[in-house]
Amino acid sequence: MLAKSFYFFLNNSLMDFYRKCIITLNACLRFKFYSKLRTLIFLKSLDVKIGHQVNFTGFSKNIMLGKNINIYDSCKFEFSEASTIRIGSHIIFSYGVIVSCRHSLQIGDNVQIGEYTSIRDATHNYKGENPIIMKNEDLIGEVIIGNNVWIGRNCLIGPGSVIEDGVVIGANSIVKGHLEKDCIYAGSPLRKIGTRK
Repeated sequence: MLAKSFYFFLNNSLMDFYRKCIITLNACLRFKFYSKLRTLIFLKSLDVKIGHQVNFTGFSKNIMLGKNINIYDSCKFEFSEASTIRIGSHIIFSYGVIVSCRHSLQIGDNVQIGEYTSIRDATHNYKGENPIIMKNEDLIGEVIIGNNVWIGRNCLIGPGSVIEDGVVIGANSIVKGHLEKDCIYAGSPLRKIGTRK
C-alpha cells in the first residue's frame, strides 16, 4: 500500500513537472512566433531581434532595414503611411527607446541608441493662430543619423536634426540642428565639447 502511494505521488509530481515544462515551452514558442510575426508585419523583416513589450503603432509602406538590428524591451515605434524609414545594419535600440516617424528617418550602420532616448521627426507648432496648440499643423523635419554614432541615455533627437558619422552624444542631451562628423556633444542646450580624433 505504501509503495503504491509513493508511486502515485511520484507519478503525479512528474506529471505536474512535465505539464509545467510544456506550458512554459509553449509560451516561449508562442512569444517567438508572435514576435516574428509582428516584426514581419510592422518592419517587413525577419532579421530583427525584438524584446518584450515592444509596441508598434501605424504602418509604413516605405521601410528598409539592414541586418543585425536589436530592439530591446519596452521600445515604442510610431509610423504613418507617409513615413520613409531607412535603418542600416548593426543597430541597437536600447530599453525604452521611442521612435516617432511621420515623414522621414534615416539611420546609418553601427549605431547605438541609449535607453529612453526619443527620436522624433515632428513637433507641435505653437505659432499658429489657433488658441490651442493641438489644432495647429505639426512642424516636420527629416532626421538623419549617420554611421558609427553613439547616442547616450535619455536624449531627445528633434525634427530636422542631422547627425554626421562618428558623433558621440552625451546622456540627457537635447539635439536639434547639424552635428559635425567625429565630434562629441552634450548638454541642454547642446554644445560641442570635443572631438574623437
